[in-house]
Amino acid sequence: MDKSEVCQMALHELGEHEYVTGTPGYDACELYFRQTFLCLLKRHDWSFARKVAKLNQVPAGWLLPEDCLHVVELRGLMHWRKYGRVIVPENCSPDEPVTVVYTGAEPVMQGIVPDDMPDFAQVLVLHLAAAICGCVSGDEHKRQELLSKAEVLLREARLRDARQDASNDQHPLESLLNNSITA
Repeated sequence: MDKSEVCQMALHELGEHEYVTGTPGYDACELYFRQTFLCLLKRHDWSFARKVAKLNQVPAGWLLPEDCLHVVELRGLMHWRKYGRVIVPENCSPDEPVTVVYTGAEPVMQGIVPDDMPDFAQVLVLHLAAAICGCVSGDEHKRQELLSKAEVLLREARLRDARQDASNDQHPLESLLNNSITA
């Protein structure tokens, strides 16, 4: 699902039917889309936005990638602090390369939600609709209703994503069944 589809669906949630350049709905979507998407990405370790990268060493420590929104895991350092985009070790020096698992901003830059993430897409639509509600309709009750609905769906989407990410879609006895047993 791309940006225009998300924006059009958000406007439909508010009773607007045109995502056309120059309209208040279009302008509001252009203003709030990126920030809404970024905020949702930072609220969970979404499997579709997860990336892994080896960090480059700089004088103060190790530099995080430019598109890093949230550090999920840091490999190679036991104790560290984050200062802006720099990871600074505390009382240790790594024996191996420092690698980061992180939530990347690439989906936001592309303006695309993967087709296999419809739950996330629906949450994004509702959060965007709530964000633009003041610009489009000014209905505070509708905005609160959208946010409440979005938060319920967000909890469900996080759970599904975590469950899917942690699943092992292999038969539990696959390794035994593929080995021949000889006496």
